[in-house]
Amino acid sequence: MTEYLPPPDPSRFPDLEEGHVRTVDVGVRVGRIYFAGGDFPTTWDGFRWFGPTNSRFDHYRQPAGVHADRAIMYLGAAILDACGRPNNVLQTALVECFRDAGDIDLRHGLPHFVLFNPVRPLRLLDLTDSDWITAAGGNAAIPSGPRHSARVWATAIYEHYTGADAVDGLIYGSSNKPANRAIALWERGADALPDRPVFHEPLSHLGLRAAIETFAGNVGLGVLT
Repeated sequence: MTEYLPPPDPSRFPDLEEGHVRTVDVGVRVGRIYFAGGDFPTTWDGFRWFGPTNSRFDHYRQPAGVHADRAIMYLGAAILDACGRPNNVLQTALVECFRDAGDIDLRHGLPHFVLFNPVRPLRLLDLTDSDWITAAGGNAAIPSGPRHSARVWATAIYEHYTGADAVDGLIYGSSNKPANRAIALWERGADALPDRPVFHEPLSHLGLRAAIETFAGNVGLGVLT
């Protein structure tokens, strides 16, 4: 049974201490899969201004729609895991994007994989490797339990920590690959994006095929070519 995540009580949110915030520096590579085609095409650096969707840490208020002041981008980060190994950003992006569907579709919607380095450090509230969530009255269900509950927490966090305490987004353990860390980057972090990425290719690119097929076989996903 999934652990119950209670509604957030911002009066319990602690003052941010050094251990609550994780800084992802300019030397850390981050990346994502985005869709250049389909019904809602975007660009490698495009934030999503529509929400909330079913995504876990959308920080928009209801009703769902286009918001002029709130946007989000979900990323994987090549930070070190508990064994000192860098997280594989492609693998994080693949499971976050396709695990629910059961297949990695290399064509539909023109999926692309992009990697880049932020041009300034990202200041992220750490939901997995700090004690913030415990102090705030929550628990480990925030990255792995019902997504609608996590979205309420994301909105409360966004609205509570403002001014000098504002964070660029959240860093958390991927529910599909728990050793890896994922990032929900809010529009506050838009100025950290570079002018151009360091890698940018369609997911169907032959240079990615072997890595995708090997990983898909390891985690039980199909590959649609």
